[in-house]
Amino acid sequence: MAAIDRTKYMSVEEVKQLRTVTEARAIVDLRAGRVNGPLAWMVVDLALSTGLRVSEIAALNVEDVDLKRGCLSVSRLKRRKPVRETLAIGKDLIDHLRAFLTWRSARVSDMDKAARKGLAATKGSLFVGCRGPLTAQGLQRIWKAAIKRAGLPEELSIHSARHTIAVALLRRTGNLRQVQKQLGHSSPATTANMYADVPFEDMQSGVTGLYAG
Repeated sequence: MAAIDRTKYMSVEEVKQLRTVTEARAIVDLRAGRVNGPLAWMVVDLALSTGLRVSEIAALNVEDVDLKRGCLSVSRLKRRKPVRETLAIGKDLIDHLRAFLTWRSARVSDMDKAARKGLAATKGSLFVGCRGPLTAQGLQRIWKAAIKRAGLPEELSIHSARHTIAVALLRRTGNLRQVQKQLGHSSPATTANMYADVPFEDMQSGVTGLYAG
């Protein structure tokens, strides 16, 4: 069984640091009418709260968000074929998405030449930059900037959010099947091989003060 590399996921403290700094900037930018902060906060929160791959996040449309049922309709690639799956989301993310969609709608409506770019206030790509829908590469750049602003290790890519929620969810629930469904793995063996091991923090806690009398 291959243990997940500690450099590939964030500790609870690192997650709190990233979320706190990113949300604070979003509040400031929102008041100032700037776009970057609210976008970055939504990207960071969504990635950490769902564990979606960056390609899956980039493919999300407004229509894929169901606030009433509390879920996302996600397009996943399994055995080289696209599959639509319903992913449950928590109440905090539902509230954030509700506020974000209101902000997005007003922003897209005000954008110059929005119609020419194929943008619509109530449908289309969930994440829209100044030049139109954001690509996976654009989302990665937003994540990297947020990581740098929070003073965290630069090797923490947006994919680290996926590893982070897997480790945290397994530690909290002990339910490997739930982790598999959250990540969208085709086989439980894939999930087990990557995450069914003792996390680094638990190993560290176990040996700390081992011989203290």
